[in-house]
Parts: sequence; structure tokens; C-alpha cells
Amino acid sequence: MFGIPRLEYADLLLENGFKDIVVSYDPELVKGLLDKGFNVHIVVGAFRLDNEFRDPRFLAEDPYGRRHIWFGSGCPNNPDIRRRTLRQISEIIEKHSVNSILLDGIRFASMGSGIEAFATCFCENCRNKAEEYGYRFEEMKQSVKKMLNAFYDFKQAWDVLQAYRSSPAGFLDLARGKHGLLDWLEFRERSVSDFIVEVRNLIKSYSRKASLGAYVFTPSLAFLVGQNYREFWRYLDFVKPMVYRKGRGVACLNFELARIAEDLLRWNPWLPEAELISLLYRVFGLQEEGFPIARARALKQAV
Repeated sequence: MFGIPRLEYADLLLENGFKDIVVSYDPELVKGLLDKGFNVHIVVGAFRLDNEFRDPRFLAEDPYGRRHIWFGSGCPNNPDIRRRTLRQISEIIEKHSVNSILLDGIRFASMGSGIEAFATCFCENCRNKAEEYGYRFEEMKQSVKKMLNAFYDFKQAWDVLQAYRSSPAGFLDLARGKHGLLDWLEFRERSVSDFIVEVRNLIKSYSRKASLGAYVFTPSLAFLVGQNYREFWRYLDFVKPMVYRKGRGVACLNFELARIAEDLLRWNPWLPEAELISLLYRVFGLQEEGFPIARARALKQAV
């Protein structure tokens, strides 16, 4: 069961066979649930901003130097944000015999937070981390800037994708000379995986019982936000894939695709909306037949 409004509902859940419950960290609630015999799993926002981080320097930065909040989160490579999350997890594991920690938002921004927020992060913390890993930071930055410019003026990409009807040849045509983009996506994956390793090692230093899990994007979107399924199995005890076909938030397929269309249409009002949305279905490997082809309907309906 995900969530419980008050501890008074716990007995009703137990009577109906529920033994595992997922909650945000509330010390009194966690203690009460453990005392009643529940298996308790605590959700922790990996890079969440709070009152401690109300300053632009904590936000993710796009290649034009603009700062963005995504999913209420900041830069995944900001050391202060990382340390805060590790402190919170330490407190939970040290004080309570919980069954697992579940990382939420363990990623970089998706296009559902806007294409410009997706095109992050290029702050000094990410520069330092990229150089530590051996990536060419300025090359990645310029490649992502070119990607943004191609979204702002979508004519060339539109013509190529239309000509190839979104076949692999079309993507290869667009990708020529843009290896910096692939490095950037790989850099995001490595940044996320390395933090997961830190969290895992911290948990195991306190408890042999507690496991580590994470909410992850559906596979067709995960690679865009820095989540690598092939790496996660090494460090996570379990995952919860967010295969949401319908919803009004990030990670929901209809919402993610509708937000991409929204930005592209705002910057390129000449684009035919229905054709663009059909193209996006094909780009993300979805059969377009029967799906909504108007952006307003896509925000409300399943894909």
C-alpha cells in the first residue's frame, strides 16, 4: 500500500491483509507502523529542494546559463543537496528498523518538466564532475545548445524525420556530428548511478536488513533522464518502473509527450499539431493508431 492518511487506518489495512506500506518519512508514523508489525518502506526524494536550498546556485543550469527547477528538485551533482539526502537516510536507518529506502526523483530532468529544463545541467558542480569522469564538458555543453536551437527552429529536424518517417536512418542522419549529446546522456547516467552507489553503501553500513529500491522511468524514457537499467541491477535490490500510460504529471507517457509537443508548438507555431504528436508516438516506439492526436486530449487520455 502506498501511503496512509493517519495511523488510525493501520488496523483496517492489517485486517485486509496488507503487510507492506510505503510512506514518506515521519518519525512518529514510522514508529507506529513498525510497532503494529508492518514492513515499512520509506520514500526519499533524491535531489529535492526545501527551505535550506532557496538559492539559484542549487538549481540545474541549461547551456544558456538559465536555472530551472524540475520536479521540485535541483542539480543532481550539487554536493550540498547530496549530503542532505545522505544525512536524512542516515537518520532513518539509524533510528528505525525499516525494510527499505525507496529513492524518488533519482534522475535528471525529463522533457515533462520542459525541454529547457531537460537540457541540464551545466553548472560548476557538473563541470567538476564531468572533468573528474573524463568528459569534455564544453563539447557536451555546445552539443546540447545546438540541440536546443534545433528545437527552437525545428524545420530541419522536421524535414528529416518526415522524409524518413522516423526510421533509424532518420535518427542517424540527425545524430551525425553530435557525439557530444551521447556523452551528455552518458554523463547523466553515471552521475545518477554513482549517487546510488553512495546511498547503497551508506545503508549497508548501518543495516543488513534494509534494502534499497528506486522509482524509475519507463524504459522508453529512462535513458533520457540518466537512468540506466543495465547499471541499476548492480546496486539496487529492486526497482519500481513507473509505466504510467495516463496521468497529469512527469513520467506519465501522455504527459511527457504532450509537454514536448507544447514546447515545440510554442516555438514553431507553423507545425501541424496532429502530425507532430503522431511523429512523437513513432519516435518513442508507440503505435499511434487510436491514440489522441490533439495536445489537449493527450494530456487527459492514455497512450
